Amino acid sequence: MNTLKTITHKKTPPHKYATIQNNLWHLLSIIFKIIINSKLKTINSPKIKLSLLLILLYSSSHSQTIGRIIEIKNKQDTTFLSDVMIYSTQTKQLVYSDSTGFFLLNTLPPNDTLDINALGYVRQKFIVKNPSEKLLIILKPAIQLNEIEVVYQRPSVEYSVINPLQIQTLNENYLQKAACCNLSESFETNASIDVQITDAITGIRQLQMNGLVGKYILLTKENMPYLFGIQSAQGLSFLPGPFIQSIQLSKGTGPVLNGYESFAGQINTELWHPAKPEFKLYFNNYINQNGRNEYNLIYNQKISNNVHYNLLLHSSFNPLAQDFNHDGFVDIPTGKQFNIVHKYAIKTNNGLDWQFGGQLILDERTSGQIIPNYNYIENPYIVTSTTKRYDAFSKSGWIFKNKPGHSIGLQLMYSYFENKNRYDNDPYNALQSSFYVNLIYQGIIQTTAHTYKIGLTYNSIQPDELYRYFIFKRNEQISGMFAEYNYVPSPNLSLLIGNRLDYHNYYGWIYIPRLHLKLNFNNQNTTLKFSAGKAFRTPNPLSENIGLMASRRVFYFDGFDTSLPYKLNPETGWTFGSNLYHTFKLFYRPANILLEYYYTYFTSALITDIDTPKEVHFYNNSASSHSAQLEAQFQPIKRLETHFAFRYVQQQALYSRKYDEQPYIPKFRGFLNLVYTTANKKWNFDFTAQYISQKRLPHTFQNPPDFRRPNFSQPFWNLLSQITYTHKWKKNEIKCYLGVENLNDFKQNNPIVAASTPSSPYFDASMIWAPIYGRMIYAGLRYYWR
Repeated sequence: MNTLKTITHKKTPPHKYATIQNNLWHLLSIIFKIIINSKLKTINSPKIKLSLLLILLYSSSHSQTIGRIIEIKNKQDTTFLSDVMIYSTQTKQLVYSDSTGFFLLNTLPPNDTLDINALGYVRQKFIVKNPSEKLLIILKPAIQLNEIEVVYQRPSVEYSVINPLQIQTLNENYLQKAACCNLSESFETNASIDVQITDAITGIRQLQMNGLVGKYILLTKENMPYLFGIQSAQGLSFLPGPFIQSIQLSKGTGPVLNGYESFAGQINTELWHPAKPEFKLYFNNYINQNGRNEYNLIYNQKISNNVHYNLLLHSSFNPLAQDFNHDGFVDIPTGKQFNIVHKYAIKTNNGLDWQFGGQLILDERTSGQIIPNYNYIENPYIVTSTTKRYDAFSKSGWIFKNKPGHSIGLQLMYSYFENKNRYDNDPYNALQSSFYVNLIYQGIIQTTAHTYKIGLTYNSIQPDELYRYFIFKRNEQISGMFAEYNYVPSPNLSLLIGNRLDYHNYYGWIYIPRLHLKLNFNNQNTTLKFSAGKAFRTPNPLSENIGLMASRRVFYFDGFDTSLPYKLNPETGWTFGSNLYHTFKLFYRPANILLEYYYTYFTSALITDIDTPKEVHFYNNSASSHSAQLEAQFQPIKRLETHFAFRYVQQQALYSRKYDEQPYIPKFRGFLNLVYTTANKKWNFDFTAQYISQKRLPHTFQNPPDFRRPNFSQPFWNLLSQITYTHKWKKNEIKCYLGVENLNDFKQNNPIVAASTPSSPYFDASMIWAPIYGRMIYAGLRYYWR
């Protein structure tokens, strides 16, 4: 028999003589299936066909209830139906028919009712009078129509009503709404993520979620750690957008099997899978008015039915040094990057599913006062950065076919990161090697209503940093174990309880409890979710505040325990969240509304205090964040997708002796995205409008008058738009796109304090709250060869 897609109940081990007998029946079943299947195609009589089917059913198995789903279209045509849902109302078993129409159920009680459901066919209630008999079920089409093409338009952002975690899946359609050159630029059209530039010189971008900065977001690649330790600040630009097939965005605390971090949420990226290619060859080219040009190539190859691989190549170049605000500093760094990912996928018939591969990144950047023929008053202030990163990973899983619902998985990851920077005369060199192991065992307790995951984790992180006269070196060794239980008595209720216990060689024992609850109402049109949990992380004050290095500020580490990294305590806190998701019809078309609230309280947070002129202080204290967001998606007219969102954030931290808002986090944010696709699907028009309210800025009232800044930034709008034309021939496809960022050309005036005298102690390029380049026009193409 072919393996069924879903088996929910464990079988009682049979007697050894019964096992021998079953194996003989199974062998006969295979022989009969080969003979009969080959003959059915040449036999025209439906009576003979039905007789052969009954013989085949009888020969297959007698220890369980077995059946087959067919459709008899006419005297000459009998079709086996696959992927038909069969549900036992008494035993609660749910299975699907295989590619030849067969299905298998554990022995049913007499007079059990089977609910037979298949798309395009009349739904049937089938009463099993004698479970030992073989079942032959004939379905009838729901409506007889002439041949038509049914097209489903997949939304670019999908919300899960099944998973107890609040997860949004951003698929390829979303990633193509804008240029999305790398991960940091993939959220320009997202309602939940803010993108902030750290300083006016390096152009490094930082994410914000739920009123928290990017270091509180767990960043993973294919559910393995990707940006962690001292990599987190610059690593967002090291994952090209075309490499990404989808992004899973979850808010609040995540599952314990992914670790003890995740205060604000988790961003997981899935690269293109070698064994599930949507194309054989993909090519992408991008260029903008700054001269930035990028090239991406993805090649998928099938070696055998069980072995596949792909090769992902990226190169980008920024050759132009432009200064449109005339402050002597380039608006965008010059440089180049080369990026290679090579992946293999092996899947065997005995239950092994294995992926492995590696990534190589080489990146060079130059910025600062490098404008040709510019009359600088003093020696130019130049910033250089060189990065090398090597990754090797392996993900393997083994499904126990003789123990349905049970599997084991092993994740392995090695990463080497080397980053050398120079801010004028101040060096910042960062080196980190890390090794990660995660062993996961998954099983069920009698039925799939009770599932569990248990496992062991080992993480070795060895950062080494040099900045000015500071040298920080540590060797983190973390060993842990976790257990997760998921209770799903019905599709309308899901309870996920997780606990993990880790031992950290610097901080001792770490206990992390987490809970997620999901409730569905109104035929799953309404979903209510709750989450609560604790999180923990090691602070990295230098790499996480790399934008402050583009200044003359003096760094102070105000901790007391010299045995701890940076003399600072770890960051710990609790996050609580709830969200309400409702789907309905508006203008006779699908619509949904989402209401979210998240609260994070830090029992110990790393405070980056930049309110003292010419100084930055790092110390531990308490902090909190409240975030409420309303989203709505609907189609006011046909093919016009409308996405609206509004967010309110209230956050504060204890600075020295008083609470104050943290800088650069807007209190209000509005979002509107409009997407219109023509009826022939050749043209796509995308428009995004973002409203960013005022942000608190660091205090500068003690500076000389020429070097002072307002206490708050001004609110502004950021507009983006893109037009895409699609042309298809045979199975191939080409998309040409033209877009513009910052359409309204809003720019921050005088972004650099003391730009004309960078040797001044008041020089500071980190006080950035808005774009500094202005309007950016870009164009590109995407080619798919299938």
